[in-house]
Amino acid sequence: MQDIKSIANKIEQAGGRLYLVGGAIRDELLGKSTHDEDYCVTGIGAEKFQELFPEAHIRGKAFAVFDIDGKEFAMARTESKKGVGHKEFEIKTNPQITIEQDLARRDITINAIAKDVLTGEIIDPFNGRQDLKDRVIRATTEHFKEDPLRVYRVARFAADLEFEVEEKTLKMMYSLRNELLTLSKERVFEELRK
Repeated sequence: MQDIKSIANKIEQAGGRLYLVGGAIRDELLGKSTHDEDYCVTGIGAEKFQELFPEAHIRGKAFAVFDIDGKEFAMARTESKKGVGHKEFEIKTNPQITIEQDLARRDITINAIAKDVLTGEIIDPFNGRQDLKDRVIRATTEHFKEDPLRVYRVARFAADLEFEVEEKTLKMMYSLRNELLTLSKERVFEELRK
């Protein structure tokens, strides 16, 4: 079992950075225990990551996600919608994508926070920490409207955290109502189960 700092040091020596991202940071800032640890890697590509960590298990169809000791590692990426529904996205990964660009593709501000594993620096370009304090759920960017599954995710977070959904985000959710029918029953069930 590898220590996360040693993984981060190995990535840094190869020219990259390692960030804890998403729900793990949100839960840490809320003082909750977290079940998932998701990491974002910048500055190196998937091939280099695989070379550094040959023991990592690779998952994912649209882009590679690596698993080391139950922790998920993904290369920083950008996404743009190319069709209707939840599946048709163009995903780009390359070593030049910054942590801020990766965070911009995320659904809501409280999930668009990262922490540098080596320095402990919090990266919060969308003021997610303030929204946590204010108990508000807010879309990160207009890209929110690209994925109808986010409607169910916001409803889940609002119920689970007992947060208010900000007005502009509610309007974006409403604009997705016709696309909700394009979602698979399995994806909807999974959000409702959570």
